[in-house]
Amino acid sequence: MPFSPRKVQWLFLGVTLLFAGALGWLGWRLLQQDRALARQRRFEQLEAAADRVSAAVYRRLAELEEALADPTQDRVPAQAVLVRARRDSVHVSPPDGLLYYPVAPTAAGPPASVFADGEALEFRRNDPAAAAEAFRVLTRSGDPGIRAGALVRLGRNLAKCGREAEALRTFEELASMGRTPLGGLPGELVALEARCTLFEKLGRRSDLEREARSLYKKLTEGCWPLSRAAHEFKVGEARAWLGAAPEPSQWEEKAALSAATEVLWNEWLQEPVSKGRRFLTMDGQPVLAAWVSSPQELTALLAPAAAVGSALREAGDFHARMMDAEGRLVLGRPEPAGAIRVERAPASTRLPWTLQVAALDDGSAELASRQWILAGGFALLVGLLGAVSYATAHAASREVAVARLQGDFVSAVSHEFRSPLSSICQISELLNEDRWPSEEHRRRSFEILARESTRLRRLVEGLLDFARMEAGAAHYRLEPLAPGELVRSVVREFQAQPAARRHEVQLSVAAELPDIEADREALGRALWNLLDNAVKYSPDSGGVHTEVVMDGGRLAIRVRDEGIGIPVEEQKEIFRKFVRGSQAKARGLKGTGIGLAMVRHIAEGHGGEIRLESQAGRGSTFSILLPPRRLT
Repeated sequence: MPFSPRKVQWLFLGVTLLFAGALGWLGWRLLQQDRALARQRRFEQLEAAADRVSAAVYRRLAELEEALADPTQDRVPAQAVLVRARRDSVHVSPPDGLLYYPVAPTAAGPPASVFADGEALEFRRNDPAAAAEAFRVLTRSGDPGIRAGALVRLGRNLAKCGREAEALRTFEELASMGRTPLGGLPGELVALEARCTLFEKLGRRSDLEREARSLYKKLTEGCWPLSRAAHEFKVGEARAWLGAAPEPSQWEEKAALSAATEVLWNEWLQEPVSKGRRFLTMDGQPVLAAWVSSPQELTALLAPAAAVGSALREAGDFHARMMDAEGRLVLGRPEPAGAIRVERAPASTRLPWTLQVAALDDGSAELASRQWILAGGFALLVGLLGAVSYATAHAASREVAVARLQGDFVSAVSHEFRSPLSSICQISELLNEDRWPSEEHRRRSFEILARESTRLRRLVEGLLDFARMEAGAAHYRLEPLAPGELVRSVVREFQAQPAARRHEVQLSVAAELPDIEADREALGRALWNLLDNAVKYSPDSGGVHTEVVMDGGRLAIRVRDEGIGIPVEEQKEIFRKFVRGSQAKARGLKGTGIGLAMVRHIAEGHGGEIRLESQAGRGSTFSILLPPRRLT
């Protein structure tokens, strides 16, 4: 049993979809394998980056040990602190590398007898003015220790006398003596404390805040060699004067280095170890420490973990970081969301932390261009296959539709020919047998013969003209025409037709219309087709209105009927050859389906167009729009 055209189309579509699906699945599998390979390569790159970072960390540690072997100032790495400690003293390089020392440096001060006379006047006789004069003499001493002691005592007595301005200047002079020891404390520190105390007593709040902030800044920068207890007390005192103070950026690192130095110093005092290297965590801050020692001296090099942070840059474009045993970040930056990573445990790296190296993507981004090419190639193949399939199916469907339309056309033309031929044959038979009931009957028969002959001639000429148009052999003889005169003559001729007598054909021509370049016969035939359709598709004897007006700079010839109308979905197709409206078919109205196709061809051949406005059941309006004649 042969397949119908519809079944063949569905079978072809099924085979096409099956092939396209198989091709798409193969492409998807290829892309998946490519992505898996890229992910594996990315993990290999991360492993290599982790090896580089581990090696770089060990190089940084080796640099610390090399600097310790030759502990000169220019060999100390950046951010590191070199500590030389004995049982009674500690020396630090750079001098401000620590906030406090394990043991505060001691220096022999001047004998107490130097200040005995002035202190007797101050405390026993309660005569601060006389005591001030006695201490003023000592401020001119060449011994820094005596001068510093005299300045602090002079400022104190001037304040007791109510001479606060002179006292402040005296303490300012004492502050200029820097680290000159004064009772185990630097002279500058004693002077700043004294000025803060005096400003507080005088109620000068802004001056107090300025001086206290300077004191706090120097304490947190490690400007003075203090013991831990003295440092913590002085910091608390400065904070009390300020009320609140922001923590400086280096506070935590220097505090950790100071605490680590104290730990090493205490361990050295208990059990000296000749050489060592270790990682210390002080208040959550990691510290790297390497040292050599003897029973008499400890030499240590300490650095914050950030000193080896540059080793993390060996990871290149990846993100490297160090995590402690509790999962806290020690070095590096937080891991971006959605990253992939490799980890190296402390057991494999011999570092105290877990090393993590992460990448923002799994490597597929590097394959984006290739994947786009592959995906584009497969998409092109699928699209080409779909386009070919669609074109084939569309062509097959169109051929079926054309065959059906041609069948309808042949049937319609046969019917159109049969009607006038039947009338002509009957009248010819009467003429041949000379059988006429009356002269009136004979006259009407000749009228019918003439009318049907004209109808047949128009039908044949229309078919021939349409054939020439389709073959591209139609040529229009353009000449200047008055549109109003042309339309009037066609309408008058049409009104004389019997089919038009049951309709009221009205004509309206605007005044002062421009001439047009047109083929009189072709344009007249187009207008005749529109009028014939208006009458044919107005079965209820409705009116037919024809008008000639200007519309947007172009001449418009409009034919409006009050007939059955054309549905919106059919209005674009109605101008194709052999196409007839569904309403005309349903009502059994005669027609060949080439009339409107001829009108469109003639309008476009004159540089114009045909437009349609219609609603089902409310009639239609066809407009031929033509350009006016150009005046040269």
